[in-house]
Amino acid sequence: MKLTQILLFGLVCALAASFATWRISQNGPPPPATTLPLPPPISLPAAPAVSTLELDRLTSENADLASQLADARARLTERDATLTTTRARLDELRRPMNADILSSTLRAELKSGEIVVTGGYKLPDGSRLYAFATPVLKTVDGARVITVESRFMAITDDAGKAVGLDNLSTNAANTLQHGEVWVPDEAAAVLQTLQTANGITMMATSPSLSVKPDSSGEIEVEGMHLKFTPTVLPDGETLDFEVRLDQPQVVRPPPVETSKAPVIPEEP
Repeated sequence: MKLTQILLFGLVCALAASFATWRISQNGPPPPATTLPLPPPISLPAAPAVSTLELDRLTSENADLASQLADARARLTERDATLTTTRARLDELRRPMNADILSSTLRAELKSGEIVVTGGYKLPDGSRLYAFATPVLKTVDGARVITVESRFMAITDDAGKAVGLDNLSTNAANTLQHGEVWVPDEAAAVLQTLQTANGITMMATSPSLSVKPDSSGEIEVEGMHLKFTPTVLPDGETLDFEVRLDQPQVVRPPPVETSKAPVIPEEP
C-alpha cells in the first residue's frame, strides 16, 4: 500500500515538472529588467580667456593696492607713535599738578654753543635756582652728536638783578616758554660776573651728557632734573632745543666748604 502511494506521488511530481517545462517553452524566457535612460552630461561654460594686456593690468592694480595698504599701515604706525609721544609730553606738563615739584619749560631755536637759561624758583634760603644748558653740536666717529653742558646756580635777587636775571624770577609752580637764550659772548660776560659776585652758590660742577639728534637726555643733580631734546634743523647748524627743569619744592642747600688755617705749634 505504501509503495503504491510513493509511486503515485512521484508520478504527480513528474507531471508537474513536465507541465512547467511546456509552459516556459510556450512563453519564452522572462523579459529583462527595465533600465532608466541616463541624463545627458552637463557641460559647463568654458572660462573666458584672459589676454596678456588684461593680466598685466590686473597685476598692476594689485601692486598699487598693496602699496596703498602699506602706506596706510605706515601712517597708522606713525600716528600711534605721535600720539604716544604727545601723551608722554602732556603727562610731563601735568606732573607739577600731581607731584610736589616746580618746573619750567622752554623751546627755542639757537646755534651750537649758545646758552639757554631757565628756572628762577626761590629756594628755602631766599636765593633762586637757575639752570644753564649749553648744547654743542659735534661729529664723533662720523656721526653727529649733541653734548649738553649744564650748570645749576643759586643766585640771590640782588646778584640776579645785576646781570638781568630778575626778569626770570617766578613764584609760579609751572611755567611755559620761561627762559632766555644767550649768545656765547654775552653768556661768558654774565657767567664771569656771577662767578666773582657775592651771593652766588654753584650747585653742581658742570655735568654734561651727549645724545644723538632727536633723542632725549636728562641730567640729574640733587633731585633737580634737566631734561632736553635737541633737533638739528635742515640748515645743519641751527638747533631746535627743548629744555625742561624740574626741581622739588624744597631743594637741599649745597654743602658749605670751610677752610681752616693750619695750626702751627709754638716753639718752646
